[in-house]
Amino acid sequence: MTLPPSHPHATARVEGSAAGGGSYRIGEVARRVGVSASALRLWEQQGLVRPARSSGRYRLYSEEDLARLRRVRRMRQEERVNAPGIRHILAAGPVRPVGERAVDPRQLRVLRRERGFSLAEASRRSGLSTSLISGIERAAVGGSVSALQRLTAAYGVTMLELFAVSERRGRLVRPKERAVLQLGGSGVRIEQLAVAAAQLEPQLFVLKPGATSDGAYAHEGEEFLFLISGALTVWLGESERYQLTEGDALSFPSTLQHRWRNEASGETRLLWINTPPTF
Repeated sequence: MTLPPSHPHATARVEGSAAGGGSYRIGEVARRVGVSASALRLWEQQGLVRPARSSGRYRLYSEEDLARLRRVRRMRQEERVNAPGIRHILAAGPVRPVGERAVDPRQLRVLRRERGFSLAEASRRSGLSTSLISGIERAAVGGSVSALQRLTAAYGVTMLELFAVSERRGRLVRPKERAVLQLGGSGVRIEQLAVAAAQLEPQLFVLKPGATSDGAYAHEGEEFLFLISGALTVWLGESERYQLTEGDALSFPSTLQHRWRNEASGETRLLWINTPPTF
């Protein structure tokens, strides 16, 4: 005898009802994720998951929902991230490298552990929340330029060490040979233009519309910017604000807190040089 879908002993999976070939009822999902059904209902109310509904108004969870809920459970129960923090991390999406190379979040975790820092200590040194640091390390959230610079400075290294630069140390770097730092969903792409330079660090920044440093940062040295195309606003310290358009150049001491945003409707490209290479 075939049991009706509403029967408590009926199969929890409904084939072909969602993307990915099927979906699951709330009882089966609770068992697979390792939480109660009431927790799943609460997480839905908090906007952490949005299951589909059957014609009979039953909740139907896809395979993608299952993966998302396992992440929510880990952040909620193991890392003690609150619901607003989880929504922020999930909204940012996973790191999706576009270039040949991208930030390897495992490298950030290795750097932290090599120094014997807990997440709490890394948070104290960098000024970032433990939930954000954990999210970056797990590639659950893409790190902004500001966040990554603060982390690397706290660990006593520079952003350059995230590039996985090859052992080749020649003077000439052709376009296809550039190490690329792709910052997840931030819309920021940084291409390393030199591997043999010792006193300067030249980089090509490629910024999507609206891309931003997402906060201010500072370090030792001096900086030089030359805007190739697009438009960029740069804030320095408490009171300085500069709007750069094609052909403009800007220089300033790196010890000034600085932040920036792409103001163009399209892509912005700029040459950015730090000296010495402390970024």
